[in-house]
Amino acid sequence: MHIRAVEAFVLVGNKDYMGGAGLAPPDHGVHRSRRALAEIGDLHICVYPPQAQTCLVKITADDGTVGWGEAHAPLGPRATKAVIEDVLAPALIGQDPLAIERHWERMYGSMRLRGHVTGYQLEAIAGVDIALWDLAGKALGLPVYRLLGGPFHTDLPAYASGVPGATVEARVASAEQFIADGYTAMKLSIGRGDIDTDLAGTAAIADVVRGRADLLVDAHGAYTAENALFVGQHLQAMGVYWFEDPLPPEDIDGYVHLTAALDMAVAAGETECTRWQFEQRLARRAVDVILPDICRAGGITEGRRIATVASLHNMKWAAHVSMGSSVHVAAAAHLAAASANFLVFEFSSTPNPVGDALLTTPLHPVGGSLAVPTGPGLGITFDEERLQAHILDN
Repeated sequence: MHIRAVEAFVLVGNKDYMGGAGLAPPDHGVHRSRRALAEIGDLHICVYPPQAQTCLVKITADDGTVGWGEAHAPLGPRATKAVIEDVLAPALIGQDPLAIERHWERMYGSMRLRGHVTGYQLEAIAGVDIALWDLAGKALGLPVYRLLGGPFHTDLPAYASGVPGATVEARVASAEQFIADGYTAMKLSIGRGDIDTDLAGTAAIADVVRGRADLLVDAHGAYTAENALFVGQHLQAMGVYWFEDPLPPEDIDGYVHLTAALDMAVAAGETECTRWQFEQRLARRAVDVILPDICRAGGITEGRRIATVASLHNMKWAAHVSMGSSVHVAAAAHLAAASANFLVFEFSSTPNPVGDALLTTPLHPVGGSLAVPTGPGLGITFDEERLQAHILDN
């Protein structure tokens, strides 16, 4: 069996989407009465597209077996597509699709001397790698978690990511609904407004869920050294379970200091793409829980290595799974199932037009738990008509 074709597709919630809208940070020109030192600013704010979009990878073997992967690309998926088609695909055509480790090393090595060891390059590698694992599982008639030596778990504890609502009251109601739906953990987003407002809103939700669910808080790297500790101490007093991405990812010294200063867990890692990057943080105790994103961090192959590096430091990892397709969910679930030090699985609370809607069988948590697909490969099947309707280039 040999690889016949490697294809990449831009997948969007709206086929007519061309990008560019909705990328500005929050408007700070509105005049409100606030304490000057409670302002966060927008220097560290990451931009997002106005809708779900990503890059899918399709690898076809000469016997017709197909594997699907995803390169996490919430912004600029056409750049990821170009890396896959122009850089990675030529090295794979005609090769044995089961030589996955070899392919990973060759793809990573292809651009490392040019400095491409993270970002689009690793996201593209991730998509190809996941497609190879899916193809291998289908060729051998086994789910990916079996190929990885698992499972340790077949039902993964999940948390609802994002507590929606335009007001504190609405977010409290959303938190209550998550608990009614069976979730025992949820994640609240902060860092886009001012510190006083964020802390007041977090306290209201913490009071409601206390004793019934764990509250996680994600700051998206928005804080500086002086206000990250201030916010962290207040969140700790509220009983928050973890403080995610409180600082920009470059500030490793800041993370070391903050992690040592707080009894609450500090979580980070969605920006890291390789075992070497995670080792830098883990060796210095710059984090308590790591959050690798499998569709960004080199795919299943590198994800397994990252989990092993974490185990060397007696640390658990949680799956970072934001607004991608169900390939993202399935790939992370298989790695989590085969991992002894897996902690919890992220699942977006926002309706996803490129998620379950494109599958023949839904894949989402039930009662706060995600069942790992048991079919060959990733164990998911696209509804071809729905899939084609969301591919940008068709």
